[in-house]
Amino acid sequence: MPRYTDIHSHILYGVDDGSKDMECSLRMLKAAEKENIGRIILTPHQKPDRHCVSVEGTYKRIAVLQDTLRQNHIDIKLYPGSELLYHSELTERLEAQKVCTMAGSHYALTEFLPNEDMQYIRNGLYDLICAGYWPIIAHAERCHALVKDLDNIDELIQMGCYIQMNAGSLTGDWGFGLKHASRKIMKEGLVHFLGTDAHSDKGKRVPKMENCAKWLDKKLGSQAAAKLLYQNAEAIFADEEL
Repeated sequence: MPRYTDIHSHILYGVDDGSKDMECSLRMLKAAEKENIGRIILTPHQKPDRHCVSVEGTYKRIAVLQDTLRQNHIDIKLYPGSELLYHSELTERLEAQKVCTMAGSHYALTEFLPNEDMQYIRNGLYDLICAGYWPIIAHAERCHALVKDLDNIDELIQMGCYIQMNAGSLTGDWGFGLKHASRKIMKEGLVHFLGTDAHSDKGKRVPKMENCAKWLDKKLGSQAAAKLLYQNAEAIFADEEL
């Protein structure tokens, strides 16, 4: 199987609650390579009323980090992105190119707080879709309104949204409840993309994909696993709807 694609990570150094510096990023990327990850979209948090990294700052840091990878013979390709906490001015910021989409595409990794109600989630995503973006709901398994009724996830998919799940949720790194919910969603075929949501070089928030890949291959089969681990991500890089 080709190497995996991680579409959600906080490996970019010194910009959010993820990697604190270049040395931490390098350790995380070495770990990612051991996990058979070959492409990573770097998705620093973008939140209203917070000092967040600019688009220019993102590209500048990625260039430095990619060069550091070459110097250290680490074969991972890095791409720009953002984890966008939804708010009323998000569409305006996207249109003004003040935040990064996913690898320069029309895909936008969009986060909602766990307790947001379905109407707020639906309306926010509809706003993004009407503006021409293709929302990917970040770690959808954490959204209570979606987990309690999988018909809500299906409704959003029918609207034109996509679902990203964290690999660690599926393998039980965050407890039985989240594992159970994640596996239920996955078995219903309601997931399009996987990410590590890695924040650190140690503990539970390291970049890990191999255990998830083994579970997918065993429970869903190699074809379904391939789509989730790397094939579906091709649509992001090609800027094409999945």
